[in-house]
Amino acid sequence: MSALRGRLGARLGPWLCDAGVIVAIGVFVVWSIAPLVWLVLSSILPQLSLIARPPQISPVHWTLDNYVTVIGSAAALGQGMLNSFIVASFTTAVALALGAPAAYALARLSVPRSDAVVLLILATQMLPAIAIAIPLFIVIARFGLIDTRLALIIVYLSFNLPIVIWILRGFFLGIPVGLERAAAVDGAGVIRTFWMIVLPISVPPLCAAVVFAFIESWNEFFFALILTRQNAETVPLVIAAFAGQYQTVFGQMMAAAVISIAPVILLAILSRNHIVRGFAEGMLKG
Repeated sequence: MSALRGRLGARLGPWLCDAGVIVAIGVFVVWSIAPLVWLVLSSILPQLSLIARPPQISPVHWTLDNYVTVIGSAAALGQGMLNSFIVASFTTAVALALGAPAAYALARLSVPRSDAVVLLILATQMLPAIAIAIPLFIVIARFGLIDTRLALIIVYLSFNLPIVIWILRGFFLGIPVGLERAAAVDGAGVIRTFWMIVLPISVPPLCAAVVFAFIESWNEFFFALILTRQNAETVPLVIAAFAGQYQTVFGQMMAAAVISIAPVILLAILSRNHIVRGFAEGMLKG
């Protein structure tokens, strides 16, 4: 009997382990996509169905009126998406242009105490945003940059650049030194080696850094709320404006949110393979 139990346990053990992993992954997936599903579902329900207790989510109540209303009065949303796109694109481009050479220098060149420098760069991300909000507002106001895209680009760059450096430095550390030595033998200097050898084989981490910086800039709300008024208002602020003093138009807010997240979801889908590989080869090694 004991031998039979042992053989049965040996057979069921791996199966139970695999089943546990599958269940855990399933729970994580449901937990992750549930907010997105509710977002889309709320965007096609009328206000009365959403505020009912419990909410009336039956397909008989589904409607596209929220999208028609939002698109019909899309001046604010369109301007907000344009501002977000400009700010996110410039922030990402500058972060990549400055972060890639800095990461390579910290990974390959003889920078004194490079590990301490990297830790110091990452330490800048540990400050809570509220701690620097007032002095940052004073500085931006002194330069006359309140309610400008340039102010947002400068601020967003301050917290995107360290992450870009961290991701890319980890990948550069994993590149075989022999490639760079071979380029040096052929007479290539540091800059040419970086431009002609290192960057072409760094597409995955570069894509990961681009997507991360773009999404972070696109979704940022706190500093945009403090530093903008109307001209440079970004899309998160436009969506938040659907919550009025006396009423929150939930359906229209959700419809605007669905429209606003479509570009970043498309970007993530198109770059998904590079993102996974880039984070695995960059952040984990760093």
